[in-house]
Amino acid sequence: MNESCNPLVNVFTPNENVQTPHDETNDNMTDEIPEDRNNRLKSIVWDYFTKVKVDEKEKTKCNYCKKLFGERARDENSHLRGHMKISTPRLNTMGHNNEQIFLTAKVLQGKKELVTGIYDAENARKELAHAIILHEYPLSIVEHIGFRRYSVSLQPLFQVPCRNTIKKEIFKVYEVEKTIILKLLETLPQRVAITSDMWTASNKKKRFIYVPAPHTSKRLCKALVECLMDWNIDTKLSTITLDNCSTNDAIIEKIKDKLQLNTLLKDEVLLHMRCCAHILNLIVKDGLEVVKDGVERIQDSVAYWTATPKMKEKFEETVKQLRISCTKNLVLDCPTRWNSTYKMLDVAILYEDVFS
Repeated sequence: MNESCNPLVNVFTPNENVQTPHDETNDNMTDEIPEDRNNRLKSIVWDYFTKVKVDEKEKTKCNYCKKLFGERARDENSHLRGHMKISTPRLNTMGHNNEQIFLTAKVLQGKKELVTGIYDAENARKELAHAIILHEYPLSIVEHIGFRRYSVSLQPLFQVPCRNTIKKEIFKVYEVEKTIILKLLETLPQRVAITSDMWTASNKKKRFIYVPAPHTSKRLCKALVECLMDWNIDTKLSTITLDNCSTNDAIIEKIKDKLQLNTLLKDEVLLHMRCCAHILNLIVKDGLEVVKDGVERIQDSVAYWTATPKMKEKFEETVKQLRISCTKNLVLDCPTRWNSTYKMLDVAILYEDVFS
């Protein structure tokens, strides 16, 4: 359930659009008292009244109903406070769309004045959803006590939504943005090139399409075609880039059965593109087989000297003794990334004398 805020008492200032039976001007009224005089008036009533001169006499004018009041020798503010309770608008405190009207201070032409503002709870929730999406905040942020206290300090009327509510708000944002993208894709004459990859992740619902095991060509084809249909790009395809493996070859053949071949470039000839990075990776791996023994000895050495803090310290001491100026850290490669093997060798060769 949403956390409710403490009850508040709102005082509202006059709005230029509010029509009142007392909205009249006095023909004998002259200019307002200069600003430096009003600045000396510290009571809250002077947020709603203004000192003016009428027939060379000092009067007090209600900013809302324009009524004039004379000077009083004692407790001059008491009658003004009484008038505030009667004259300050209480009924017309909601905007056209149930938006809460409130007072806010603004500096207009170097003069600080109270003006009416509009608080829109729906827009506030939408902006919170956008913030979570933009900065990838966890949904649990709305349950953090510090965040709730901060939100209330900014706008006490804002009821911080619970996790499920803000989740629904985020999905609303997604649907709106998706509609915009769909309309854009419909108007574009260009085609769409896509690429697909598969990997194992602990979070099944993070951002991408979850495909349950086993990852057969039939199941992967179904997931990919559903995505194409969902975005209405099944007839706008140019190419599909996939890794160079037999499963993906089978996927392409099954996809062709579900698409309109006459909408494809060259009637399907150019549909399947093999990932050049994956092919390059296979070439480099074959090349590394030639120097496999040497690479493995370096891997073992790097793994040994980076295993514990004590071993790292001993290695660094030897570096200082040999007066080697390099300050790079040893890097152990990753078997699935050949460029990491290059980085490992690039650093290790600088410490050749240290290893020996």
